Amino acid sequence: MAKKNKMKPRELREAQKKARQLKAAEINNNAAPAIAAMPAAQVIAPAAEKKKSSVKAAGMKSILVSENKMYITSFGKGNSAVLEYEVDNNDYNQTQLSSDGSSNIELRGVNEVNITFSSKHGFESGVEINTSNPTHRSGESSPVRGDMLGLKSELEKRFFGKTFDDNIHIQLIYNILDIEKILAVYVTNIVYALNNMLGVKGSESYDDFMGYLSAQNTYYIFTHPDKSNLSDKVKGNIKKSLSKFNDLLKTKRLGYFGLEEPKTKDKRVSEAYKKRVYHMLAIVGQIRQSVFHDKSNELDEYLYSFIDIIDSEYRDTLDYLVDERFDSINKGFVQGNKVNISLLIDMMKGYEADDIIRLYYDFIVLKSQKNLGFSIKKLREKMLDEYGFRFKDKQYDSVRSKMYKLMDFLLFCNYYRNDVVAGEALVRKLRFSMTDDEKEGIYADEAEKLWGKFRNDFENIADHMNGDVIKELGKADMDFDEKILDSEKKNASDLLYFSKMIYMLTYFLDGKEINDLLTTLISKFDNIKEFLKIMKSSAVDVECELTAGYKLFNDSQRITNELFIVKNIASMRKPAASAKLTMFRDALTILGIDDKITDDRISEILKLKEKGKGIHGLRNFITNNVIESSRFVYLIKYANAQKIREVAENEKVVMFVLGGIPDTQIERYYKSCVEFPDMNSPLEAKRSELARMIKNIRFDDFKNVKQQAKGRENVAKERAKAVIGLYLTVMYLLVKNLVNVNARYVIAIHCLERDFGLYKEIIPELASKNLKNDYRILSQTLCELCDKSPNLFLKKNERLRKCVEVDINNADSSMTRKYRNCIAHLTVVRELKEYIGDIRTVDSYFSIYHYVMQRCITKREDDTKQEEKIKYEDDLLKNHGYTKDFVKALNSSFGYNIPRFKNLSIEQLFDRNEYLTEK
Repeated sequence: MAKKNKMKPRELREAQKKARQLKAAEINNNAAPAIAAMPAAQVIAPAAEKKKSSVKAAGMKSILVSENKMYITSFGKGNSAVLEYEVDNNDYNQTQLSSDGSSNIELRGVNEVNITFSSKHGFESGVEINTSNPTHRSGESSPVRGDMLGLKSELEKRFFGKTFDDNIHIQLIYNILDIEKILAVYVTNIVYALNNMLGVKGSESYDDFMGYLSAQNTYYIFTHPDKSNLSDKVKGNIKKSLSKFNDLLKTKRLGYFGLEEPKTKDKRVSEAYKKRVYHMLAIVGQIRQSVFHDKSNELDEYLYSFIDIIDSEYRDTLDYLVDERFDSINKGFVQGNKVNISLLIDMMKGYEADDIIRLYYDFIVLKSQKNLGFSIKKLREKMLDEYGFRFKDKQYDSVRSKMYKLMDFLLFCNYYRNDVVAGEALVRKLRFSMTDDEKEGIYADEAEKLWGKFRNDFENIADHMNGDVIKELGKADMDFDEKILDSEKKNASDLLYFSKMIYMLTYFLDGKEINDLLTTLISKFDNIKEFLKIMKSSAVDVECELTAGYKLFNDSQRITNELFIVKNIASMRKPAASAKLTMFRDALTILGIDDKITDDRISEILKLKEKGKGIHGLRNFITNNVIESSRFVYLIKYANAQKIREVAENEKVVMFVLGGIPDTQIERYYKSCVEFPDMNSPLEAKRSELARMIKNIRFDDFKNVKQQAKGRENVAKERAKAVIGLYLTVMYLLVKNLVNVNARYVIAIHCLERDFGLYKEIIPELASKNLKNDYRILSQTLCELCDKSPNLFLKKNERLRKCVEVDINNADSSMTRKYRNCIAHLTVVRELKEYIGDIRTVDSYFSIYHYVMQRCITKREDDTKQEEKIKYEDDLLKNHGYTKDFVKALNSSFGYNIPRFKNLSIEQLFDRNEYLTEK
């Protein structure tokens, strides 16, 4: 076979660039008329999978309708919207609202069905693109599309106090609802993790002490309920929660969240710590109540207002947490970064030293580079991949992090201070790109320009990267006063309490969860800010007075900026030192030692109480490879060490998870974990061998590993590290994906609670109903009132409505109530070990989730009605897999929203992209 020629990186990039240019020329010269006639969805990027719509890529942001006017916006700087055109819906006359300097699109024509426009920059510039006219509605008097649930008017009244004949207010509202959905997921998971730290007992609600925590009570009332005016029932619930709270403190497992109990005999200090922890847990519990139950009529309990209304001691705790973080960042910033600052002052001759220090603070602490709209890191990587090969030499391994940080800072200053226009142009190009390949090409082109500009600076940085220079700079005095940063430094008073509350939530999340939560919140608040700006503009000028519970969103601009800061200062906290013994117990248990092992035996095995050189190899090995693994911490938060070990012995389950890990990664694991690997064996055989190793993992396999090993002993140590890493990764992927599946149902319950409250306002038959008595009641009532209800999903599809009615009748109130509680308490994760071994075929996380869920639901209890449960249980035990009809019956509570009901009930429609793989 002829050897395949491999292009050098530069040649490959040039070829891709030339192909893009040729394709663009071909489209512009030959195909413009044909493309102009196509629907928007058919205008696609060449030779690559389309990533986003051509309408968005061409710069159109939104089409807003208000009564007889239509407003077309484009993407401006960042996420901002530029009002481009006003169109009269009666005669389609158009008025340009944007100036030539700010305009990004050109409107070519509007008719009853289509809107035709072209981009002035970037994507197929000048080529006509069609998109649908949103006012085109056959048989409808209003130009504004109604929603299928029929809740648009009620939502507008809840958020704005009145209804509107436009689609602007409802789009703003949907962004707020998205905030509540993501908070519902994360707070549910946090509550479960905190309850789980108490240890697994009997049922899904046994340890739910969080359910009775309320920010309506002060710490004094929590610790002295008998001295309050509360009812005897509430006092009893508080006493139960107080007992569980004290049990949780004793477990030391709050140390997994970085909460460090002070080592002191001063009771005032200890009590202050307990008070702060109580406040944190009570706020979490209050948020959970707000997002899981409809609290729209209770201002002191509503999500966006309760923190400003409850006792000030809660706000004092939020201030303490935020100030503690800022103090740790700000304290001695100049001295702590003096090596890098000294190098930069020496290199950046065009800057004043004070200015460099301020910019470096901005870069390190506030991380303004992440707000530029593109990746500084990716630009630097492209530069070094293409031109800076020498900077990847092994001689820089020990200083690589420092060297790359300085390079990134120079690039940051270029776009942040020197050449803002170039940064905005790069953002525009990336926005107009349709595929990842196009983005890569844009970064490569930009990197080529930057190399000529920064080559000498990068060489200069590399020349300073030697130990002697760094050591000398570290010893030198910095004659700069920390006060020069006073105007830059942040503290708690700079943030609203909502932002501080979000920061507090990050204590209980890992790095990926923090990033996902904050990224989503920032995006939603940014969108809300833009909608409010458009609504208040002189061109649109529509009423936008939010009701009392939503006044917070008037500060969306400020909150967007604050959440950027929160995202940059929040990070997964290192486990607290005071929890080390507990963590060693969990680590040894997850490696196969019985969890009933005594503390003294743990100390003996790991020589925790012994002192001396070279005797703590095993302790350090366990610390470095288990306790400090974020995957281990995640497993302890969401699962149980003993049960994880037992689940790992199920070879079918492990093989299924390994099947989701890319082949190239399996090859690397196989080579690293197997003592005598046969690299020519089939991939399935390699996966099977890895599954066998995970099944048989034992603590004894690692107890003789030497931390300071050489030669063969070092090879054995590295192999042991790889095996533990693979084991924790596989179990993490299993648990994490089941948590992700559960999140879809958490959102459905959140929406059910919210929608029930909205429908009660417009359907008299629901006024006296209570969702807690029967979670099917909303779907059941809407089906019965079909022709009279505003729900178009059920009204317009008789066949599917009848299917939903069948599913409702196949369930009962106790089933759906238990299903709701199992979702809320992540019972599938808790009970995984009990039932997963009974599954005949493990082929999806959906099937694992629903089999375990259905076994939990059919577990025999003192129910008054058992017939349906017994029938379904017989099917489960006979087939050793989940029952499809049972899934639909349990999900019948969501049947009023048919698309959601189908997506959650039919495995083929469930979004498999939600699942994680190891990449």
